[in-house]
Amino acid sequence: MNYAMVHEVVGYHGTDSGCVSSILTENFKISAGEDEWLGHGVYLFTEGVSCPIQNAVEWAKNQAYSRKGNRYHSYTVLEATARCSKLLDLRTTEGISAFDTVRKKILEKHDEHFARSRRIQNDNRVMWNLVAQMMSLEVIIHNLYIKNRIQRIRKIDSNVPNTTVMCVKDPDSIAVETIKVFASGAV
Repeated sequence: MNYAMVHEVVGYHGTDSGCVSSILTENFKISAGEDEWLGHGVYLFTEGVSCPIQNAVEWAKNQAYSRKGNRYHSYTVLEATARCSKLLDLRTTEGISAFDTVRKKILEKHDEHFARSRRIQNDNRVMWNLVAQMMSLEVIIHNLYIKNRIQRIRKIDSNVPNTTVMCVKDPDSIAVETIKVFASGAV
């Protein structure tokens, strides 16, 4: 991996319009839930498998949905640029190989990292947090399958990626001045 080069990657983040003001002034907050695809970080859609802007719009609309009524009624897509020197791009053979090397080292010490009584669904988050820590990663880019509204309703799953996601491990890798409103609309 070439860590000497500085990478600039543009991404799009779909969110509740009510969150925009704080993001524009204070930057993004790390998403640190139990089921994060690439571990804890700031998630943005980026160029790759499909249109990142359409993915961000779809994501924002899906996050608004609740059986009791929408959580919010308008969404905004923000464009932001991540700048980093330690990027792992799993769209490349080199990136996958580097990940696999570190994963094998982690799995050699499986019991230290993975409790026997755990939710298996959390294994990706745990693995990604460990890989990012061991490799001192700032940004991870990976092709993933994320369900759109119809796929969620019909409970359709797939192992073929339909989007490209960027996970920024430290919000400081995104300069606040690069964050701008790209689009907005009604949910």
